[in-house]
Amino acid sequence: MGSDTNLLERKAPSNKSAAQEYYETNGYYVWKNLLSPAMIDRLLQRYQQEILSSKNSFFRQNTNRYEVNKLTEHGYIQQSFLDIHDYKKFPDFSRCAKELYTSKEMRNALSEITGFASFKLMQTMLFDANTETQPHQDCWYLDTVPNGHLLAAWIALEDIDERAGRFFILPGSQNVDLHSGMDESEHDAWIARIKNYTAAHPEQLHAPALKKGDVLFWNSHTIHGSLPTQDPRFSRKSLTAHYMPAEFEFGNLFCTKKNLQYKSHDGMEYLSTRDDIPFDKLKADIKQAGLYSPAVTQVVQKMKQVFK
Repeated sequence: MGSDTNLLERKAPSNKSAAQEYYETNGYYVWKNLLSPAMIDRLLQRYQQEILSSKNSFFRQNTNRYEVNKLTEHGYIQQSFLDIHDYKKFPDFSRCAKELYTSKEMRNALSEITGFASFKLMQTMLFDANTETQPHQDCWYLDTVPNGHLLAAWIALEDIDERAGRFFILPGSQNVDLHSGMDESEHDAWIARIKNYTAAHPEQLHAPALKKGDVLFWNSHTIHGSLPTQDPRFSRKSLTAHYMPAEFEFGNLFCTKKNLQYKSHDGMEYLSTRDDIPFDKLKADIKQAGLYSPAVTQVVQKMKQVFK
């Protein structure tokens, strides 16, 4: 009887969806036609009207600095944007972004892929031109605590031509440990490990064709990046979002981040990270220059309070 019971237990049906089974096995999942073209068009209209022509400095995902827009010869913004969901100076643009990020379709997809009921939006990005992001794993920079449950979404805002430089992932690489024995100071050595692993496994690289409204989800440990641009006449308009199941704490491989400030849109909490004021630019410039320390942080914070 005992052996029969064990056999029945092994054959018990899984409560996981087909999407969750695929995601857990491969470290990613592509959901076709997830988001409404009309919702995307509203965001792109705001982007054209408010952001593309703006003379303001924006915090850039690819440089970690506040910079004004730099256009390519074909009129696309070269730099990527970080945390577009909470721009104080462009609330209508950010509202359109949040409508996409927190939509019912996105929430349902997140739940079906992971099995978790609710999520927090932790980070967002926008790309116009391809910044040719090097292969990496998100967990070094941001993840859940305990580690490994954060997931990201790459949202195509247009039909992505392969000549623009498509987003790629390495299926199954969420199970590859390339960081053990390293600390935060060894970031460059870690990136070199990932580059070497990617170069040694070209057959594993997958760059799916994504059309407007398609979303590619991936795990915080899955290696991913961008292929080089083949023809600069093509844009690669897309969004990225990082989500955390609401029951976890936030951090990365090395720490837990406390005292985080959240806001809410249509019932989903999102992290508010920057104020888009000169002191945030000062802090970013100091950090990029290698002069960042707790003492400097305290000075900048005091200056902000005085001027407020």
